[in-house]
Amino acid sequence: MPNKSHKHPLTSQSISIDERGLMVFDDIRQMPVYHVPYISPYLTVTLNLQGWVRTDYDMRPTRFEAHDIAVVLPGHTLLPHESSDDYRAILLAMTPKLTNEMKAIAPSLFTEFYQYNWQPHFHLEEDQFDNLLHMLQVLRNLTKSSHPPKDLVINGLLHIMAIMLQDYRRENGLSARSLSPRQELFTRFYQAITEHYQENREVRYYASLFCLTPKHFSSIIKQQTGINAKDWISRHVILKAKMLLHEDLQMNMQQIADSLGFPDQTTFSRYFKTETGITPSEFRRQ
Repeated sequence: MPNKSHKHPLTSQSISIDERGLMVFDDIRQMPVYHVPYISPYLTVTLNLQGWVRTDYDMRPTRFEAHDIAVVLPGHTLLPHESSDDYRAILLAMTPKLTNEMKAIAPSLFTEFYQYNWQPHFHLEEDQFDNLLHMLQVLRNLTKSSHPPKDLVINGLLHIMAIMLQDYRRENGLSARSLSPRQELFTRFYQAITEHYQENREVRYYASLFCLTPKHFSSIIKQQTGINAKDWISRHVILKAKMLLHEDLQMNMQQIADSLGFPDQTTFSRYFKTETGITPSEFRRQ
């Protein structure tokens, strides 16, 4: 499928999302830029109204069908490939600040959200779909209101929606299970990468966070995911670099190198070419 021409609201309206804390967009007809990675800074809840999308989520292929609901946690990666011409969705974007406030109010409601690290979406029955669609539409209308009490109502509705999502997962056979020790290790490792990739890109650093030797640590990660620890780190760095190279055309190579934590653009270019086979400049010209 060809790329769509206009920008996705997650990129074109990021300033508004950051200012308001929460926005709902009801006419999503495309993914963020196709064939270029997008690392979400927000917790997003997307209800697919019709059509389909094919994408990679954290480097794992997935397909998002009509009447699916997807939750993407901050720091996780989408690499959209294609979507059907009739694709349409409604999307909620919540900033980390508001997400943390909701966790503080009702921490137990978010304890099961780790399940979306492994399965970001699931299919809804007709009544479940209708209920969540109505909930998102109400939230959309409230976010446009200028009345101060709306924040209390929005928080209450977010609380209810989190309960609904958990209940619907269980009703549809996706019972909440505790993570295995290896799943827990990978989940914590991935979170550590998103927080420290700019200053630490060595396996031994991440292994030390979990009191493991680099060799043992990497073997556990590879057994769990099929990808070794070094590649998880480098792939995240490269995905972030590609996103900056494509989206932020005003940034020069030195600024991108600085943003990614490289000492200079030469070191960044060498790293990028080693991992991808082309230079950052060549990627930007594609």
